[in-house]
Amino acid sequence: MALIFGLFAGNKAWGQIGNPGLMYQGAFNNAMFLTTKSAIERGMKSGSGENSGKSRPSRTASSDLNFVSSAKVHDQVLELIGTIAANGNKIKAKSAAETIRNANFMAQFESILRPFGFNRYNVPDVFTAFILLSWQATSGKEIGNYRQGIELLRKQIHSAMGSNSNLAKFSNDQKQEISEILSYMAIFFTYACQEQLKNGDTASLTATRQNIRQAVIRVSGIDLTKYTFNNNGLIEK
Repeated sequence: MALIFGLFAGNKAWGQIGNPGLMYQGAFNNAMFLTTKSAIERGMKSGSGENSGKSRPSRTASSDLNFVSSAKVHDQVLELIGTIAANGNKIKAKSAAETIRNANFMAQFESILRPFGFNRYNVPDVFTAFILLSWQATSGKEIGNYRQGIELLRKQIHSAMGSNSNLAKFSNDQKQEISEILSYMAIFFTYACQEQLKNGDTASLTATRQNIRQAVIRVSGIDLTKYTFNNNGLIEK
Protein backbone atom coordinates (compact mmCIF):
# COMPACT_ATOMS: atom_id res chain seq x y z
CA MET A 1 0.00 0.00 0.00
CA ALA A 2 2.87 2.36 0.78
CA LEU A 3 4.11 1.90 -2.78
CA ILE A 4 0.77 3.08 -4.14
CA PHE A 5 0.88 6.23 -1.99
CA GLY A 6 4.44 6.79 -3.13
CA LEU A 7 3.21 7.09 -6.69
CA PHE A 8 1.13 10.12 -5.72
CA ALA A 9 3.40 11.56 -3.07
CA GLY A 10 4.12 14.77 -4.96
CA ASN A 11 1.71 17.67 -4.80
CA LYS A 12 1.72 17.86 -8.60
CA ALA A 13 0.42 14.30 -8.93
CA TRP A 14 -2.31 14.84 -6.33
CA GLY A 15 -3.36 18.02 -8.07
CA GLN A 16 -3.51 16.34 -11.46
CA ILE A 17 -5.60 13.42 -10.24
CA GLY A 18 -8.48 15.84 -9.73
CA ASN A 19 -7.92 17.90 -12.86
CA PRO A 20 -10.94 17.47 -15.15
CA GLY A 21 -8.90 18.79 -18.07
CA LEU A 22 -6.68 15.73 -17.76
CA MET A 23 -9.47 13.37 -16.80
CA TYR A 24 -12.69 13.83 -18.71
CA GLN A 25 -13.31 17.47 -19.53
CA GLY A 26 -16.71 17.18 -21.20
CA ALA A 27 -18.18 14.85 -18.61
CA PHE A 28 -17.15 16.90 -15.61
CA ASN A 29 -18.09 20.22 -17.12
CA ASN A 30 -21.43 19.29 -18.63
CA ALA A 31 -22.88 16.69 -16.33
CA MET A 32 -21.16 16.74 -12.97
CA PHE A 33 -20.53 20.34 -11.98
CA LEU A 34 -24.00 21.88 -12.21
CA THR A 35 -26.10 18.86 -11.29
CA THR A 36 -24.14 17.98 -8.19
CA LYS A 37 -23.78 21.51 -6.91
CA SER A 38 -27.50 22.17 -7.41
CA ALA A 39 -28.40 18.89 -5.69
CA ILE A 40 -26.44 19.81 -2.59
CA GLU A 41 -27.82 23.35 -2.62
CA ARG A 42 -31.33 21.90 -2.67
CA GLY A 43 -30.38 19.71 0.25
CA MET A 44 -29.17 22.76 2.16
CA LYS A 45 -32.50 24.49 1.55
CA SER A 46 -34.54 21.48 2.67
CA GLY A 47 -32.46 21.43 5.87
CA SER A 48 -34.01 18.65 7.91
CA GLY A 49 -34.35 16.30 4.97
CA GLU A 50 -38.10 16.02 5.52
CA ASN A 51 -38.65 16.41 1.77
CA SER A 52 -36.13 13.76 0.89
CA GLY A 53 -38.79 11.34 -0.34
CA LYS A 54 -39.71 13.76 -3.12
CA SER A 55 -36.23 13.47 -4.60
CA ARG A 56 -36.32 9.68 -4.85
CA PRO A 57 -35.19 8.75 -8.39
CA SER A 58 -37.41 6.66 -10.60
CA ARG A 59 -36.33 3.10 -11.26
CA THR A 60 -35.86 3.99 -14.94
CA ALA A 61 -33.64 6.98 -14.18
CA SER A 62 -31.43 4.91 -11.90
CA SER A 63 -31.00 2.00 -14.30
CA ASP A 64 -30.35 4.31 -17.27
CA LEU A 65 -27.22 5.49 -15.50
CA ASN A 66 -25.85 1.99 -14.95
CA PHE A 67 -23.01 0.70 -17.13
CA VAL A 68 -21.59 -2.67 -18.09
CA SER A 69 -17.88 -2.90 -17.35
CA SER A 70 -15.50 -3.29 -20.28
CA ALA A 71 -11.91 -4.47 -19.87
CA LYS A 72 -10.84 -2.13 -22.67
CA VAL A 73 -12.20 0.95 -20.92
CA HIS A 74 -10.75 -0.19 -17.60
CA ASP A 75 -7.31 -0.49 -19.22
CA GLN A 76 -7.66 3.02 -20.64
CA VAL A 77 -8.49 4.43 -17.20
CA LEU A 78 -5.51 2.63 -15.67
CA GLU A 79 -3.25 3.97 -18.41
CA LEU A 80 -4.45 7.52 -17.73
CA ILE A 81 -3.97 7.28 -13.97
CA GLY A 82 -0.61 5.57 -14.40
CA THR A 83 0.52 8.41 -16.66
CA ILE A 84 -0.52 10.98 -14.06
CA ALA A 85 1.22 9.05 -11.28
CA ALA A 86 4.40 8.92 -13.39
CA ASN A 87 4.16 12.63 -14.26
CA GLY A 88 4.00 11.78 -17.95
CA ASN A 89 7.00 9.43 -18.02
CA LYS A 90 5.82 6.70 -20.42
CA ILE A 91 8.22 4.06 -19.11
CA LYS A 92 7.23 4.59 -15.48
CA ALA A 93 3.55 4.98 -16.41
CA LYS A 94 3.22 1.36 -17.50
CA SER A 95 4.72 0.11 -14.24
CA ALA A 96 2.53 2.49 -12.21
CA ALA A 97 -0.62 1.32 -14.00
CA GLU A 98 0.29 -2.32 -13.34
CA THR A 99 0.93 -1.61 -9.66
CA ILE A 100 -2.48 0.04 -9.36
CA ARG A 101 -4.13 -2.84 -11.23
CA ASN A 102 -2.58 -5.44 -8.92
CA ALA A 103 -3.83 -3.55 -5.85
CA ASN A 104 -7.39 -4.23 -7.09
CA PHE A 105 -8.76 -0.93 -5.83
CA MET A 106 -12.07 -1.43 -7.64
CA ALA A 107 -12.86 -4.41 -5.41
CA GLN A 108 -11.87 -2.40 -2.34
CA PHE A 109 -14.05 0.51 -3.45
CA GLU A 110 -16.95 -1.88 -3.95
CA SER A 111 -16.48 -3.29 -0.44
CA ILE A 112 -16.70 0.24 1.01
CA LEU A 113 -19.95 0.88 -0.90
CA ARG A 114 -21.61 -2.44 -0.08
CA PRO A 115 -22.80 -1.63 3.49
CA PHE A 116 -24.65 1.40 2.13
CA GLY A 117 -26.30 -0.47 -0.74
CA PHE A 118 -24.46 1.53 -3.40
CA ASN A 119 -23.77 0.12 -6.85
CA ARG A 120 -20.32 0.82 -8.27
CA TYR A 121 -21.74 0.31 -11.77
CA ASN A 122 -24.10 3.26 -11.39
CA VAL A 123 -22.89 6.83 -12.08
CA PRO A 124 -24.93 8.69 -9.40
CA ASP A 125 -24.04 6.12 -6.74
CA VAL A 126 -20.35 6.43 -7.58
CA PHE A 127 -20.50 10.21 -7.58
CA THR A 128 -22.33 10.26 -4.24
CA ALA A 129 -19.64 8.00 -2.79
CA PHE A 130 -16.94 10.25 -4.24
CA ILE A 131 -18.41 13.29 -2.46
CA LEU A 132 -18.94 11.44 0.82
CA LEU A 133 -15.52 9.77 0.93
CA SER A 134 -13.80 13.01 -0.05
CA TRP A 135 -15.61 14.86 2.74
CA GLN A 136 -14.58 12.14 5.19
CA ALA A 137 -10.96 12.38 4.03
CA THR A 138 -10.78 16.18 4.28
CA SER A 139 -12.66 16.45 7.58
CA GLY A 140 -11.24 13.43 9.38
CA LYS A 141 -14.78 12.55 10.51
CA GLU A 142 -16.73 9.37 9.85
CA ILE A 143 -19.81 9.23 7.63
CA GLY A 144 -20.92 5.74 8.68
CA ASN A 145 -23.04 6.89 11.62
CA TYR A 146 -25.25 9.01 9.39
CA ARG A 147 -27.18 6.51 7.29
CA GLN A 148 -30.15 8.86 6.89
CA GLY A 149 -27.89 11.64 5.62
CA ILE A 150 -26.14 9.27 3.21
CA GLU A 151 -29.45 8.17 1.72
CA LEU A 152 -30.69 11.76 1.51
CA LEU A 153 -27.62 12.92 -0.45
CA ARG A 154 -27.85 9.83 -2.63
CA LYS A 155 -31.48 10.60 -3.52
CA GLN A 156 -30.66 14.22 -4.28
CA ILE A 157 -27.84 13.32 -6.66
CA HIS A 158 -29.87 10.57 -8.34
CA SER A 159 -32.67 13.04 -8.90
CA ALA A 160 -30.36 15.69 -10.34
CA MET A 161 -28.41 13.34 -12.59
CA GLY A 162 -31.48 11.38 -13.66
CA SER A 163 -32.93 14.51 -15.23
CA ASN A 164 -29.69 15.79 -16.77
CA SER A 165 -29.85 15.69 -20.58
CA ASN A 166 -26.06 15.78 -21.02
CA LEU A 167 -25.50 12.78 -18.80
CA ALA A 168 -28.33 10.90 -20.50
CA LYS A 169 -26.37 11.06 -23.77
CA PHE A 170 -23.31 9.31 -22.37
CA SER A 171 -22.40 6.01 -23.96
CA ASN A 172 -21.81 2.92 -21.82
CA ASP A 173 -18.04 3.45 -22.16
CA GLN A 174 -18.27 7.09 -21.10
CA LYS A 175 -20.27 6.18 -18.00
CA GLN A 176 -17.71 3.54 -17.09
CA GLU A 177 -14.81 5.90 -17.67
CA ILE A 178 -16.14 8.72 -15.54
CA SER A 179 -17.25 6.33 -12.78
CA GLU A 180 -13.95 4.50 -12.57
CA ILE A 181 -11.96 7.73 -12.52
CA LEU A 182 -14.10 8.97 -9.62
CA SER A 183 -13.79 5.59 -7.88
CA TYR A 184 -10.00 5.68 -8.05
CA MET A 185 -9.91 9.26 -6.83
CA ALA A 186 -12.13 8.42 -3.85
CA ILE A 187 -10.14 5.34 -2.84
CA PHE A 188 -6.77 7.08 -3.23
CA PHE A 189 -7.97 10.00 -1.12
CA THR A 190 -9.35 7.67 1.55
CA TYR A 191 -6.28 5.48 1.89
CA ALA A 192 -3.77 8.33 1.65
CA CYS A 193 -5.35 10.13 4.60
CA GLN A 194 -5.67 6.92 6.59
CA GLU A 195 -1.99 6.08 6.03
CA GLN A 196 -0.72 9.54 6.94
CA LEU A 197 -2.94 9.69 10.01
CA LYS A 198 -1.70 6.28 11.14
CA ASN A 199 1.92 7.39 10.69
CA GLY A 200 1.34 10.66 12.51
CA ASP A 201 2.53 12.59 9.45
CA THR A 202 0.53 15.74 10.15
CA ALA A 203 2.35 17.94 7.64
CA SER A 204 1.70 15.54 4.74
CA LEU A 205 -1.87 14.95 5.93
CA THR A 206 -2.59 18.68 5.90
CA ALA A 207 -1.14 19.03 2.40
CA THR A 208 -3.04 15.98 1.13
CA ARG A 209 -6.33 17.26 2.52
CA GLN A 210 -5.77 20.60 0.81
CA ASN A 211 -5.06 18.84 -2.49
CA ILE A 212 -8.21 16.72 -2.09
CA ARG A 213 -10.20 19.89 -1.39
CA GLN A 214 -8.89 21.49 -4.58
CA ALA A 215 -9.54 18.33 -6.61
CA VAL A 216 -13.18 18.18 -5.50
CA ILE A 217 -13.63 21.87 -6.32
CA ARG A 218 -12.30 21.23 -9.83
CA VAL A 219 -14.61 18.27 -10.33
CA SER A 220 -17.82 19.56 -8.75
CA GLY A 221 -17.44 23.20 -7.80
CA ILE A 222 -17.97 22.26 -4.15
CA ASP A 223 -15.60 23.36 -1.40
CA LEU A 224 -16.09 20.56 1.11
CA THR A 225 -14.45 22.51 3.92
CA LYS A 226 -17.51 24.79 3.92
CA TYR A 227 -19.87 21.88 4.63
CA THR A 228 -20.62 19.53 7.47
CA PHE A 229 -22.30 16.15 7.17
CA ASN A 230 -24.89 14.53 9.41
CA ASN A 231 -28.32 12.93 9.13
CA ASN A 232 -29.58 16.10 7.44
CA GLY A 233 -27.15 15.43 4.60
CA LEU A 234 -24.32 17.66 3.39
CA ILE A 235 -25.14 21.12 4.73
CA GLU A 236 -23.41 24.46 4.85
CA LYS A 237 -21.64 25.27 8.10
